[in-house]
Amino acid sequence: MNGIEVANDWAQYPMTLRPKHVEEIMKMSQKKTYEFLADPPFHVARAGREIYISKLVFRNWLEGTNFDVFQNNESSGL
Repeated sequence: MNGIEVANDWAQYPMTLRPKHVEEIMKMSQKKTYEFLADPPFHVARAGREIYISKLVFRNWLEGTNFDVFQNNESSGL
């Protein structure tokens, strides 16, 4: 298969990804993963030295989609 092969089973990952998960999904070295997460093209949460990534945000970025978890006006506060 040509191109990047991505994990097909997103259910195997927790809702909050850690750098080790990004490393596994993107098939990058640990060093490259941390370099990438130093200034990522999506939101990451940091608590001290810890890095947390929403699985939904990461998957949307990776697949180029804009799936909204809140489809019943919950995101608009109604």
